Amino acid sequence: MRAPEWDDSGPEPIYRQVADYVAAQIADGTLAPGAKLPAERDLAEQWGVAYLTVRRAMRELRERGLIVTTQGRGTYVAK
Repeated sequence: MRAPEWDDSGPEPIYRQVADYVAAQIADGTLAPGAKLPAERDLAEQWGVAYLTVRRAMRELRERGLIVTTQGRGTYVAK
């Protein structure tokens, strides 16, 4: 997943921009149901954001029902 440009001067927090970016990829089919997401630390490095930002974004995506996380197995797009 390629890193977009994050707007850190706007009203939208970075974690929400990250969550919306992933949600858009799920909605347009770039991330298919059942697809495994990279590790949070890897995403943070790849996207140039803090690890805790990615963690918070993933928590929001879980709350939206878009992803599921299984401890020891990883995070997947919900089916």
